[in-house]
Amino acid sequence: MKIQTSFPQSRAMAGKRRLPAFTLVELIVVITIITILLTVGALGLKNLSKGSGISAGVPVAEAVFAEARAIAIGKGTNTRVLIHAELDSDDEFHKERYLRYMAIQYEELDADGNPSGNWLLASRGTTLPDAVYFMKDLSEINAPVLQSETVTLPGNSSTTCYYYEFNSEGLITSPTISGNSVPRFVIQVASLPPGQSTPVASSDAKRNMGGFVIWRGGRTSLFRHPDQIENN
Repeated sequence: MKIQTSFPQSRAMAGKRRLPAFTLVELIVVITIITILLTVGALGLKNLSKGSGISAGVPVAEAVFAEARAIAIGKGTNTRVLIHAELDSDDEFHKERYLRYMAIQYEELDADGNPSGNWLLASRGTTLPDAVYFMKDLSEINAPVLQSETVTLPGNSSTTCYYYEFNSEGLITSPTISGNSVPRFVIQVASLPPGQSTPVASSDAKRNMGGFVIWRGGRTSLFRHPDQIENN
Protein backbone atom coordinates (compact mmCIF):
# COMPACT_ATOMS: atom_id res chain seq x y z
CA MET A 1 0.00 0.00 0.00
CA LYS A 2 1.34 3.43 -0.94
CA ILE A 3 1.46 5.89 1.97
CA GLN A 4 0.76 9.54 1.27
CA THR A 5 3.58 11.51 2.94
CA SER A 6 2.88 15.02 1.67
CA PHE A 7 0.28 17.34 3.10
CA PRO A 8 -1.55 20.15 1.37
CA GLN A 9 -0.29 23.58 2.30
CA SER A 10 -2.66 25.77 4.21
CA ARG A 11 -3.57 29.09 2.68
CA ALA A 12 -1.94 30.83 5.64
CA MET A 13 1.37 29.06 5.04
CA ALA A 14 1.23 29.72 1.33
CA GLY A 15 0.50 33.35 1.99
CA LYS A 16 3.43 33.64 4.37
CA ARG A 17 5.80 32.21 1.80
CA ARG A 18 4.79 34.87 -0.67
CA LEU A 19 5.72 37.72 1.68
CA PRO A 20 8.77 39.66 0.41
CA ALA A 21 11.95 39.36 2.46
CA PHE A 22 14.23 42.19 3.53
CA THR A 23 16.95 43.03 1.06
CA LEU A 24 20.57 42.73 2.15
CA VAL A 25 20.97 46.52 2.12
CA GLU A 26 17.90 46.97 4.35
CA LEU A 27 19.24 44.41 6.81
CA ILE A 28 22.63 46.14 6.91
CA VAL A 29 20.98 49.50 7.63
CA VAL A 30 18.80 48.02 10.39
CA ILE A 31 21.77 46.23 11.99
CA THR A 32 23.90 49.39 11.80
CA ILE A 33 21.22 51.55 13.41
CA ILE A 34 20.60 48.98 16.16
CA THR A 35 24.34 48.85 16.86
CA ILE A 36 24.48 52.65 17.07
CA LEU A 37 21.53 52.77 19.45
CA LEU A 38 23.02 50.07 21.66
CA THR A 39 26.32 51.96 21.74
CA VAL A 40 24.59 55.20 22.69
CA GLY A 41 22.64 53.35 25.38
CA ALA A 42 25.78 51.81 26.82
CA LEU A 43 27.59 55.14 26.82
CA GLY A 44 24.58 56.77 28.40
CA LEU A 45 24.59 54.25 31.25
CA LYS A 46 28.33 54.67 31.65
CA ASN A 47 27.90 58.42 32.03
CA LEU A 48 24.73 58.23 34.09
CA SER A 49 26.52 59.20 37.28
CA LYS A 50 27.86 62.32 35.55
CA GLY A 51 24.37 63.25 34.42
CA SER A 52 25.39 65.54 31.59
CA GLY A 53 28.30 67.28 29.98
CA ILE A 54 30.75 66.83 27.16
CA SER A 55 31.50 63.19 28.02
CA ALA A 56 27.84 62.36 27.38
CA GLY A 57 27.22 64.80 24.52
CA VAL A 58 30.07 63.81 22.20
CA PRO A 59 29.09 60.12 21.80
CA VAL A 60 25.45 61.11 21.28
CA ALA A 61 26.40 63.52 18.49
CA GLU A 62 28.86 61.08 16.93
CA ALA A 63 26.14 58.42 16.85
CA VAL A 64 23.82 60.81 14.99
CA PHE A 65 26.50 61.32 12.32
CA ALA A 66 27.09 57.57 12.06
CA GLU A 67 23.36 56.95 11.66
CA ALA A 68 23.05 59.62 8.96
CA ARG A 69 25.93 58.07 7.02
CA ALA A 70 24.42 54.58 7.36
CA ILE A 71 21.05 55.79 6.07
CA ALA A 72 22.73 57.51 3.10
CA ILE A 73 24.49 54.31 2.08
CA GLY A 74 21.51 52.07 2.82
CA LYS A 75 18.94 54.15 0.95
CA GLY A 76 21.34 55.22 -1.79
CA THR A 77 20.54 58.90 -1.32
CA ASN A 78 21.73 62.11 0.33
CA THR A 79 21.29 62.69 4.06
CA ARG A 80 21.83 65.65 6.36
CA VAL A 81 22.60 66.07 10.04
CA LEU A 82 20.59 69.10 11.16
CA ILE A 83 21.41 71.39 14.09
CA HIS A 84 18.70 73.75 15.29
CA ALA A 85 19.96 77.31 14.73
CA GLU A 86 16.96 79.58 15.18
CA LEU A 87 16.69 81.62 18.37
CA ASP A 88 13.44 83.16 19.55
CA SER A 89 13.39 84.05 23.24
CA ASP A 90 9.59 84.37 23.10
CA ASP A 91 9.14 80.87 21.68
CA GLU A 92 9.88 78.06 24.12
CA PHE A 93 10.14 75.58 21.22
CA HIS A 94 13.12 77.42 19.72
CA LYS A 95 14.57 78.50 23.04
CA GLU A 96 14.93 74.93 24.34
CA ARG A 97 16.31 73.53 21.08
CA TYR A 98 18.66 76.32 20.02
CA LEU A 99 22.09 74.83 19.12
CA ARG A 100 21.24 71.70 21.13
CA TYR A 101 18.71 69.76 19.04
CA MET A 102 19.93 67.44 16.26
CA ALA A 103 17.96 65.52 13.63
CA ILE A 104 18.52 63.59 10.39
CA GLN A 105 16.80 64.09 7.06
CA TYR A 106 17.19 62.24 3.77
CA GLU A 107 16.40 63.15 0.17
CA GLU A 108 13.51 61.18 -1.24
CA LEU A 109 14.09 59.32 -4.52
CA ASP A 110 11.67 59.43 -7.45
CA ALA A 111 10.26 56.43 -9.29
CA ASP A 112 13.46 56.16 -11.34
CA GLY A 113 15.68 56.17 -8.27
CA ASN A 114 16.91 59.74 -8.76
CA PRO A 115 16.99 62.46 -6.05
CA SER A 116 13.64 64.25 -6.06
CA GLY A 117 14.62 67.39 -4.16
CA ASN A 118 12.12 66.52 -1.44
CA TRP A 119 13.67 66.02 1.99
CA LEU A 120 12.10 63.90 4.73
CA LEU A 121 12.97 63.56 8.41
CA ALA A 122 14.39 60.17 9.36
CA SER A 123 13.69 60.48 13.10
CA ARG A 124 12.30 62.76 15.78
CA GLY A 125 15.81 63.85 16.66
CA THR A 126 17.83 64.08 19.85
CA THR A 127 18.93 66.83 22.22
CA LEU A 128 22.37 67.42 23.70
CA PRO A 129 22.70 67.35 27.51
CA ASP A 130 21.71 70.41 29.52
CA ALA A 131 24.10 73.36 29.22
CA VAL A 132 25.91 71.74 26.26
CA TYR A 133 25.76 73.71 23.00
CA PHE A 134 26.97 73.24 19.43
CA MET A 135 29.63 75.91 18.85
CA LYS A 136 29.69 77.11 15.24
CA ASP A 137 32.73 79.36 15.69
CA LEU A 138 34.84 76.57 17.18
CA SER A 139 33.58 74.15 14.53
CA GLU A 140 34.83 76.48 11.78
CA ILE A 141 38.38 77.03 13.07
CA ASN A 142 40.57 76.09 10.08
CA ALA A 143 37.55 74.24 8.72
CA PRO A 144 34.92 74.78 6.00
CA VAL A 145 32.06 77.20 6.68
CA LEU A 146 28.73 75.57 7.51
CA GLN A 147 25.66 76.08 5.35
CA SER A 148 22.11 76.53 6.63
CA GLU A 149 18.61 75.74 5.41
CA THR A 150 15.01 76.17 6.55
CA VAL A 151 13.40 72.92 7.70
CA THR A 152 10.08 71.91 9.21
CA LEU A 153 11.08 70.02 12.34
CA PRO A 154 8.90 67.78 14.53
CA GLY A 155 6.42 70.11 16.18
CA ASN A 156 5.55 71.63 12.78
CA SER A 157 7.87 74.57 13.24
CA SER A 158 9.75 76.15 10.33
CA THR A 159 13.31 76.39 11.60
CA THR A 160 16.72 77.51 10.35
CA CYS A 161 19.26 74.72 10.78
CA TYR A 162 22.98 74.27 10.14
CA TYR A 163 23.68 71.03 8.34
CA TYR A 164 26.32 68.48 7.40
CA GLU A 165 25.55 66.45 4.27
CA PHE A 166 26.51 62.93 3.16
CA ASN A 167 26.06 61.56 -0.36
CA SER A 168 24.82 58.09 -1.31
CA GLU A 169 28.34 56.66 -0.92
CA GLY A 170 28.63 57.95 2.64
CA LEU A 171 31.10 60.72 1.73
CA ILE A 172 30.81 64.12 3.42
CA THR A 173 29.85 66.70 0.77
CA SER A 174 28.85 69.72 2.87
CA PRO A 175 30.52 71.74 4.18
CA THR A 176 32.81 71.45 1.17
CA ILE A 177 36.29 70.11 1.90
CA SER A 178 39.18 72.22 0.61
CA GLY A 179 42.64 70.69 0.79
CA ASN A 180 43.31 69.61 4.36
CA SER A 181 40.43 71.70 5.69
CA VAL A 182 37.89 69.10 6.80
CA PRO A 183 34.56 69.60 8.61
CA ARG A 184 34.51 69.64 12.40
CA PHE A 185 31.77 69.33 15.01
CA VAL A 186 32.47 70.96 18.38
CA ILE A 187 30.32 71.28 21.51
CA GLN A 188 31.02 73.18 24.72
CA VAL A 189 29.55 73.61 28.19
CA ALA A 190 28.06 77.12 28.18
CA SER A 191 25.03 79.26 28.94
CA LEU A 192 22.95 81.58 26.79
CA PRO A 193 22.63 85.03 28.42
CA PRO A 194 19.38 86.92 27.75
CA GLY A 195 19.54 88.95 24.55
CA GLN A 196 22.57 87.11 23.16
CA SER A 197 22.67 84.66 20.25
CA THR A 198 26.02 83.05 21.05
CA PRO A 199 26.42 80.70 24.04
CA VAL A 200 29.05 81.90 26.51
CA ALA A 201 31.34 79.60 28.49
CA SER A 202 32.19 80.62 32.05
CA SER A 203 35.84 81.21 32.90
CA ASP A 204 36.19 77.79 34.51
CA ALA A 205 34.45 76.02 31.60
CA LYS A 206 36.20 77.61 28.61
CA ARG A 207 38.17 74.43 27.96
CA ASN A 208 35.27 72.14 28.77
CA MET A 209 34.70 71.25 25.14
CA GLY A 210 34.84 68.26 22.83
CA GLY A 211 33.95 67.00 19.40
CA PHE A 212 35.34 65.35 16.30
CA VAL A 213 36.45 65.85 12.71
CA ILE A 214 34.54 64.33 9.81
CA TRP A 215 36.91 62.93 7.20
CA ARG A 216 36.22 62.95 3.47
CA GLY A 217 35.08 59.32 3.64
CA GLY A 218 32.46 60.18 6.27
CA ARG A 219 34.19 58.60 9.27
CA THR A 220 34.85 60.60 12.43
CA SER A 221 37.84 61.02 14.76
CA LEU A 222 37.52 62.44 18.27
CA PHE A 223 39.48 65.38 19.60
CA ARG A 224 41.52 64.11 22.53
CA HIS A 225 42.37 67.50 24.04
CA PRO A 226 40.99 71.07 23.88
CA ASP A 227 44.28 72.22 22.32
CA GLN A 228 43.40 70.17 19.22
CA ILE A 229 40.24 72.23 18.86
CA GLU A 230 41.62 75.69 19.58
CA ASN A 231 44.95 75.40 17.76
CA ASN A 232 44.05 73.38 14.66
